[in-house]
Amino acid sequence: MHGHPVHAILSDGPAVLIPLALGIEAWRRPRNGMVAEPLSRLATQTATAAAVAAGMVGWIDWLTIPGEHPARTPATVHGVINTAGIIALIGASTAPKRRLGLLAAATAGLLVAAWIGGDLVFRFGWRVRPAEEAEIAERALAEAGQAQAFEQARQEVADFEGRKTFLPAR
Repeated sequence: MHGHPVHAILSDGPAVLIPLALGIEAWRRPRNGMVAEPLSRLATQTATAAAVAAGMVGWIDWLTIPGEHPARTPATVHGVINTAGIIALIGASTAPKRRLGLLAAATAGLLVAAWIGGDLVFRFGWRVRPAEEAEIAERALAEAGQAQAFEQARQEVADFEGRKTFLPAR
């Protein structure tokens, strides 16, 4: 595990389990039988536990982001949205009559936070080793008066993203 961001491992759990819990709760609503209610409760509690684990590790990762790093603000928004989702999941776990709405809210928040998390990795290169190495090399090149090499590389990547990906233009 050394050198591998644990948050990246744990985040897959809530990404799958929260929408699954929503689907099970939506399926349970018209049935409300002996199997459906316990299944919905178990799915919601499992999603909550997975989200709490990912969230705790995510906030620990957040503490390592330097205040001046461009990833800091989106990482903060990502964490706040996910924390609100955890609160909704706790509510869904403890208030079965409100479960469907709270799971829907948690799922919507998850989609937004996941998009921002993708930006942290693919746009800012946060916790991506080659990107971190490039930041160090860029600083050294800038100090040596050769910053244009990284500016040209950034332009090539931005052009590619504009033509071949779903990333918004910057």
